[in-house]
Amino acid sequence: MNQKKISTTSKQTHLIAVAIIAASVLTAAVMINGISFNQNIPKAMAQNIYPSGNNTAAKVSEYNKTAVKSSTNTTALSIPSASTSGVIVKSVSTNQSTNKEFWINTVHLDGMTSIHPGMKCDTCAQNTPTHPAEQPPVNSTIPTGGGFRVTDPNKIGAWDFRSFTFSPDQIVVNQGDKVTLHFVGVQGAHHVISVEGVDTFELARGQIHTISFIAKNPGTLVYLCHVHMPNMVGQILVLPKAAV
Repeated sequence: MNQKKISTTSKQTHLIAVAIIAASVLTAAVMINGISFNQNIPKAMAQNIYPSGNNTAAKVSEYNKTAVKSSTNTTALSIPSASTSGVIVKSVSTNQSTNKEFWINTVHLDGMTSIHPGMKCDTCAQNTPTHPAEQPPVNSTIPTGGGFRVTDPNKIGAWDFRSFTFSPDQIVVNQGDKVTLHFVGVQGAHHVISVEGVDTFELARGQIHTISFIAKNPGTLVYLCHVHMPNMVGQILVLPKAAV
């Protein structure tokens, strides 16, 4: 009786061992096939895009030519993209006009403060209640000429440091351009402005004075205010004409 039970148990153990071995072999086969399949995917895609042989170089060459096509008046920009298309090409037309127009404002920069700490001043934008006390310079190092100005403290102790300038103070044109400048009197009661080799004129607040000229020679032209030197100065940069 015991021998029969032992024999039956031995057969069951043998069958279980065989089943485990078969399952392990099957799992390993599936994994190997999966790896092979995954490795073949990019290979197949590469073959579809660039077939083997000399056609690969031709494909790349044709692709590059398409990406950089441009005409005389068009600039081609190749921008990398994350999409499968690879490159997005945008065309930008350049401005061929030789007429250049600028509006130049007379302005000043103000540093407003007070001799009292935390003194509220309705006309002093920078004098907030937490502003520290500041005294006007005893021995000023600013140059003479009217371009800089220090005002004395008023009845509540507020004072100001001012610097006159043009906005913009530099413009760029090309040789041969027709340049039109509109000078606008925004800040400063009175200006006497010169544009080198072109004109000298007076300008008051609220007025606009317009001048035009041809930028014949490459180099730099200066425009300045005689009343607010040495800092109220601007430059016109004339770039040389490109060789044909």
